[in-house]
Amino acid sequence: MKAFVLFFLLLAVAQAEPPPTLQLTLPQALDLAEQANPDLRLVRQGVEVARGGVTIAGQRPNPTLGLNTPIGPAERKQQVMFLVPLETGGRRDARLAVAESTVMEANLTTRQTRLTVLNGTRNAFVELALSRATLDQSRKDVEFNDRVVTAAQHRFEAGEVAEAEVVRAKFEREQIKRLVYPAENRVEAALVTLNRLLGQPLDTPIETVDDGWLFPTVADLKGPTWNLPDLPALTEMARKQRPDLALNAQQSQTAQRQIQLALANQAPALSLQASLLYNPAMPAFTYLAGVQLELPWGSDRGGELEQAQARREEAARREQVAQATADQAVALAWKKFEAARRQLSHDLEVLKPQAERVLYLAEKIYDIGQSDITEVLLVGQSVQRQRQLLLTDFALLHQALGELELAINANLVGGKP
Repeated sequence: MKAFVLFFLLLAVAQAEPPPTLQLTLPQALDLAEQANPDLRLVRQGVEVARGGVTIAGQRPNPTLGLNTPIGPAERKQQVMFLVPLETGGRRDARLAVAESTVMEANLTTRQTRLTVLNGTRNAFVELALSRATLDQSRKDVEFNDRVVTAAQHRFEAGEVAEAEVVRAKFEREQIKRLVYPAENRVEAALVTLNRLLGQPLDTPIETVDDGWLFPTVADLKGPTWNLPDLPALTEMARKQRPDLALNAQQSQTAQRQIQLALANQAPALSLQASLLYNPAMPAFTYLAGVQLELPWGSDRGGELEQAQARREEAARREQVAQATADQAVALAWKKFEAARRQLSHDLEVLKPQAERVLYLAEKIYDIGQSDITEVLLVGQSVQRQRQLLLTDFALLHQALGELELAINANLVGGKP
């Protein structure tokens, strides 16, 4: 019976359809992340929790109803009491103000999380595209070495070179093949990371669609798309748009409201009391009215006020630190971006065409027997290294751009978050 059940379970797994392939541009990936990312869903629920705190803060104290019945012959009177607490010192308004500030903080935290998630999605999207380009380049390098092995084999069969050249060419090819495996693993890791950010099953196939900015040309880098504002303008943008700076400012306001709440809580508690007294011995009813006032003998709640004042000072200092950190982040990211753009421009404009020409000539010269295996392999290694560096420079450019967009909370190039 167990074998029968196991057979059908395996059959069901075998027949399960794989997830459909997602073909996404960057804007489409960002839209999907905003809808399905689990971290964003979690932080948005936190806003609802904070809103529930406003409802709780607005609630008033419940009245109290009591009954006193004597036990024993010494007393026969029975009493019904009704107690209504009054909130003095504006406690309810102060509580509501603090709760509303908490909601604002939750909204700003959501904005900050959204920024982080979308920036991470952008970086993961670029990493998947670049890792596939790296894998393709590694396979092309293997194809080049295949051609070298074939040429060496032909020359050996023609008696032009020793068998050692064929052996060396094959050895170099196997070394290049070894680079394919980590490139494949890099693609798989990038795919898992992007699926996690998109809220999709981790094995979902994704095809990145380049809408014109993933692999910019020299003309693109010199054009208006990649021509960013200067550093002072970017710094000003960051000061206006970064949610963490707004969150720190809101926390300072919340701390000030907590001081007002602490002051309100120092007001003595006041309650109105009404009682109905019944004496069965007479028999007769008596009505009583009274006031209860809290006496702050044990505690005047001064500690709450001191703590609230300390929090306000802490929030003010945190705000100053955050501002300095934001300015630093913008400056470093901008300098990194400018350096990466210059370096990539040089690679595309100078080194890439030279590398293609050098490799073409080295392969042709070896084919006609005008050079030995050492020369063509050295040229091949040099060109392969340059091609890998070119892809690395693409990655550095996008990494710097991502850091800069994160630092100022604004889209600069590509899809708009």
